[in-house]
Amino acid sequence: MAKKLKKIPLDLVPYIQIETEAIQDSNDKMMISSYCLGKLELVNWYIELLEEGSKKYIVPHNKAYLESVRDQLIECHKEIMKTKVINPKDRPLIDIDYPKKYEG
Repeated sequence: MAKKLKKIPLDLVPYIQIETEAIQDSNDKMMISSYCLGKLELVNWYIELLEEGSKKYIVPHNKAYLESVRDQLIECHKEIMKTKVINPKDRPLIDIDYPKKYEG
């Protein structure tokens, strides 16, 4: 009996993009990077299963969809790696844009 694999969530790429925009420190960057690479590995495995015509697993997506998600995940990972991490010592305690001459 073939095992049905889990679907790739439709909001996976937007989720990673939102998390990438929210990166504040190296820890955030590493966590979203490893999450993205983990999902990329999963998508690549699904594609391999389809190419082999695996009888052991049922892949819930077609190859074109998976290749599209793979390409988007690769782009997401490039963006994650491009994201600059601000040194916590250089970050202001509170981000308030004061009018000129009222800065403090």
